Amino acid sequence: MESIIEQLFNGEIDSYENFCQTDEYIKATSEVIKVEGEFQDLINQEQREVYERLLDIKSESSVIESKIHFVYGFKIGFKLAFELYGENQNNQI
Repeated sequence: MESIIEQLFNGEIDSYENFCQTDEYIKATSEVIKVEGEFQDLINQEQREVYERLLDIKSESSVIESKIHFVYGFKIGFKLAFELYGENQNNQI
């Protein structure tokens, strides 16, 4: 069973696209698509196949890395909130 943090990351609670589509991200993605098209025009079919495999592997790796960072950041945020909550409780006594 996936943790609730992983469910959130996977879009099972809320869509990742809803908070990832910034102007900066859209601009960078558009540039990647443009340059990738230019690059593919320069290479032959065999090279394209190798390049496509490389992109697939890189994409899988990137998703795994993003998930790890997302979960880690969420846990750090919770630890921070927990610590701040504890400080507030101590200051009230």
